Amino acid sequence: MNAKFFLALLGGAVTLSLPSAAQEAKEADDEPLRCLSMSSIRSTKVIDDSTVLFYQGRRVFVNRLDRECLGLTRSGTFTYKVQSGARYVRLCDSDSITVLETGGRGFNCGLGLFEPISAEEVESFVSGPNNAIVTTPVELPKDDEPAAPAAEPAPPAAEPAPP
Repeated sequence: MNAKFFLALLGGAVTLSLPSAAQEAKEADDEPLRCLSMSSIRSTKVIDDSTVLFYQGRRVFVNRLDRECLGLTRSGTFTYKVQSGARYVRLCDSDSITVLETGGRGFNCGLGLFEPISAEEVESFVSGPNNAIVTTPVELPKDDEPAAPAAEPAPPAAEPAPP
């Protein structure tokens, strides 16, 4: 076999086995982050006492707190407590949030990793079973069928006769 042909064939095989830069970037986008830049956080949404969504432009991250943070859902607001001294101010999994109660500060809770989620997952968190309102689908009667009659109430139980 010609050496140039062999090297060209080998180079093609190596190229085919390496992931593309776009694929590597996509996989890196799916990895949880330890920190988010404070200036990039546009808004937050409290899902429950242990879950908060962080909106960063078009990306959304779910943060599962290290423990239940009592009062977080009720108040819906919190403040960040971040480590200072870094060149850029970042909110990290080593930082905490403090629930802002009507009468002052509430519980202090540690953050977890910032996990990127898809738009479908965001919708599931916002309108899914984590919400206080729970709905159950029911089948409505067809227009041409009468509705089923309500069950007759049971007659009252007879009181025992006095001795």
